[in-house]
Amino acid sequence: MTIREQLEILYRLGVEFVVVGGQAGVLRQAVEFSHDLDILFRPTRENAERLREAVRAITGVETDIETLRGRDFQQYIRPEDGAELDVHLKLIAIPDFESGVRNSSSVDFLGLRTECLELPGLYASKRTDRPKDAIHRRAIEDRLRYLALRGEIEMDEVILALCLDAEIVQLPAVLARVPALSRSTSQPLLQARLLAHAPEQAQELLRTNASLHSAVAALLAVGPDVKAKILGNPARLAALLAKLPLELPPGGYHVRAPGDRA
Repeated sequence: MTIREQLEILYRLGVEFVVVGGQAGVLRQAVEFSHDLDILFRPTRENAERLREAVRAITGVETDIETLRGRDFQQYIRPEDGAELDVHLKLIAIPDFESGVRNSSSVDFLGLRTECLELPGLYASKRTDRPKDAIHRRAIEDRLRYLALRGEIEMDEVILALCLDAEIVQLPAVLARVPALSRSTSQPLLQARLLAHAPEQAQELLRTNASLHSAVAALLAVGPDVKAKILGNPARLAALLAKLPLELPPGGYHVRAPGDRA
């Protein structure tokens, strides 16, 4: 059973859900392939009953409403062809269905409109030590960097937190904002990226940032040789960034085209 066929069943039965996980990365054109379908669903009794029917139709597995509403993660697999439906009640940085909705939007999947977590929300949800999630985070960074360099998305603080590098920081529109961002951004990822890639004077401005993350403050306190060993080594910098959170706005976040109002 294909992913689209699974989605058709879920929508036909009226299940309220958001696509998350690797399949969200596929639908957002950041991840090349994911064999399973991960969903975050609204855990009402009525919706759980609809999802129970969908699980049966997709995988042939019988489950119950209490399990669907009570377990944060459930995995259902169709023995005949390995079709897999993974059900979530929450994710890292996405504590419930409502938060998932606030960080999602609709995408077209072969003619089927599908609610799908946006890339920043997906990135935040993949802050784990799993190698697969590290690969997906990098793929999300690369996709957003591609869109940013093409001028297709607004380079606000959330986007810059995920893709600012030595090339993007030199874009005139970004370089002009570096002083203000250094002084005020509360995004730990952006603080670290500014420290690694922005002109040297940005480091002094970062010291005045009242929201400076402790890990970034610690880097500012070490000598230049130690700092260079960490920030100048791609693997060490990636390890540092993996430990820092992406802060999603309480009202949710949506990637915007240039000129769109938040």
